[in-house]
This record gives sequence, structure tokens and C-alpha cells, in this order.
Amino acid sequence: MYDELYKFLKETDVKDKFEMTFIDLEKDDLTDYENEGKVIDKGYQLPITFINGKPAFSGKVDQFKAYQVLKRI
Repeated sequence: MYDELYKFLKETDVKDKFEMTFIDLEKDDLTDYENEGKVIDKGYQLPITFINGKPAFSGKVDQFKAYQVLKRI
């Protein structure tokens, strides 16, 4: 899903307005993601998509909704 979302957004007019990072909860150190870690610990359905450090979506990522949020920023 990460790759699909990245490719979709890179083909839109917001391609220069975002930076994406994939965090593997089983492998990556969450030390640099304290706020995100708190949200993850609450048990929301994965994946959790954060925009500007705030949870935006939980579960399957809707590419068009993600685009709309980025468009408003």
C-alpha cells in the first residue's frame, strides 16, 4: 500500500508537497516517533497514516482522500 500511495501521489499536483516514510513496526526503532508510537499503542487498525505528525487514517489507505488532505495543506 505504501508504494501504491507514493506512486499515486507522485503523479499528482501535490508531488512536491509531501515526504513519506514507511515505518516497519517489527523492525524499526520508534524512538524518533514518540507521538506516533502513542497512537500505535492504542491499537488502531494498521496501517496508520500520519500527515504532519497527526493520525489521518487507520486501515486501508484511500489514495484520493490522502490526496485531498495534502491538497489542502
